[in-house]
Amino acid sequence: MQTIIWDNPVRIGVNGERCIHGPQDALQYLSELPQGGWFYERARNRCHGALERGEALDLSRKAFIGAAIEGSFPILDDDVPAIREP
Repeated sequence: MQTIIWDNPVRIGVNGERCIHGPQDALQYLSELPQGGWFYERARNRCHGALERGEALDLSRKAFIGAAIEGSFPILDDDVPAIREP
């Protein structure tokens, strides 16, 4: 099976200590989380779609970012604006 990666990895953690490089990494990460939530399910579906049916990679990446935000996990990514405490 060919490794499918995103153009830009998604960094998870306060200091970006874990890099999610593509839909396979995203599915592994999601399997370690408590299940639930609309974004979680959407991310799983989009990542499976990218791997099994060649669906758009950018949609799987965006769905994964949504699941990470939904789960309140720290995320370092240029696509996600930083939230600063007052």
